[in-house]
Amino acid sequence: MIIQLAYVPFLQPLPTVAQWWWLLLVPACAAISVIWKAVRLDTLEHFWREAITMTAHSVLAMAALAAALMVLLRVVIPLLATS
Repeated sequence: MIIQLAYVPFLQPLPTVAQWWWLLLVPACAAISVIWKAVRLDTLEHFWREAITMTAHSVLAMAALAAALMVLLRVVIPLLATS
């Protein structure tokens, strides 16, 4: 039997970050929004306002999708007939 001493990223989450992984959503959305707006805008006159708005919309949309999925899993699926 081989004992595995190395860390396996996709099978074992990091013990320090495992509880707070969802907080990485905000910097990821912010980085994507800044890069997207820098490439897509013709002028950078309202760059930061539009990047912050896109970040907020992305985070709120993902939170709404998570809430909808939680309702689906905890309310709707248990009500379905099991036959």
